[in-house]
Amino acid sequence: AALVVAAFIVYPKVQASQRAQAESNNIATIQAGVKALYTSASSFTGLNNSVAVQAKIFPDNMLSGSGSAAKPINAFKGNVVVASADTGPSAATGSSFTITYENVPAAECTKIITAAAGNFYIAQVGGATVKEAGGTLNVAATAAACSDANSNKLVFTSI
Repeated sequence: AALVVAAFIVYPKVQASQRAQAESNNIATIQAGVKALYTSASSFTGLNNSVAVQAKIFPDNMLSGSGSAAKPINAFKGNVVVASADTGPSAATGSSFTITYENVPAAECTKIITAAAGNFYIAQVGGATVKEAGGTLNVAATAAACSDANSNKLVFTSI
């Protein structure tokens, strides 16, 4: 009986870790795809989901629908949005881009941020910046910010 109870306690945690790892890999794939797409461009101006879908930046398992109507979603059924931003070191238009993940459960939020933030210029959870521009991740702030049970919003900024 204790083994069955332990299985019910451990299994959800294992699942959460696997989902967090898969989404961290997806975020890295999206970042690499955007950087490759804009290698010859002077900025990320014009980047949006439509461009990213057409350029096949998103892994196939993230797309809901097909063709130009395909919409990127994460494993938690939240929207995934890529967009040009002006938060790079120069603050110029298109000097950076963001990857936004919505609807992230608290169980996966901290794991995703800690796995992915090292590859990004800035990382945010909701309105809280947990990794300042070019700085290091504040793990305590991340854990505190990831408190919304099922609807945390993660924003990764890349340059």
